[in-house]
Amino acid sequence: MTGRFLQLGRLIAVLAIAVCFCACVEDDVKRGNEALRIGDYDRAVLNFSKALDVQPADRDARYGLALAYYAIAEDRERLKGATRDLWERAVKEFRILSNVDSSGRIDAAYSTGLFYLARATLAEDSRTNVLPLLDHSILLDTANYFSYNLKALILANQGRVEEAKKIYVYIVTKEPKFASAYLNLGNIYWEEHDVESAWDIWSMGHEALPKDAALARWTHVAEDSLKAMVQSGEL
Repeated sequence: MTGRFLQLGRLIAVLAIAVCFCACVEDDVKRGNEALRIGDYDRAVLNFSKALDVQPADRDARYGLALAYYAIAEDRERLKGATRDLWERAVKEFRILSNVDSSGRIDAAYSTGLFYLARATLAEDSRTNVLPLLDHSILLDTANYFSYNLKALILANQGRVEEAKKIYVYIVTKEPKFASAYLNLGNIYWEEHDVESAWDIWSMGHEALPKDAALARWTHVAEDSLKAMVQSGEL
């Protein structure tokens, strides 16, 4: 009987410790979420990290940590500072989180983080191959047209112009209010001296987004060029 009481005592002690750990994790996550809510991102990182030290697979703590790094990176973006290291941290947390949460609920945020990481990486070194990051971003969220747009820009700069054109057409077909795609596609035609096609694209964008100053300007530039070509007999 004594042995059984000892075993029972050990089991109770283990359960008590487990309950204590769970309570500590919940408290840390709660404090992290509160810090995140009020914009105290450094303290959010601290509390979510403490929770993950106890339970690395805690979904809420991991998600909170990813969001905290994401928010810190966004703040740095607004201050025009270097952000690559911060986006790398956020993406790393999303990657780990994807092993914990396979529901797809985090995919859009993860995809956006990959886009920002690709952009920040190019800002540091334009020769870096970020296409794998963008392809992963698009795989996670097929409606992330920012990643499509950046990929098309890179392809065009690499001389893969026809691939870039197809991506821009895809973007404006799916999202007719995406101004950059009109501008960039029109630029390709303009650089190819295909003024008519450039005008077609820019004017289409201008019609969809009449308040966009860049589209209005380039539509008028193309119109003036077409008029000059008609007057000179080129058209």
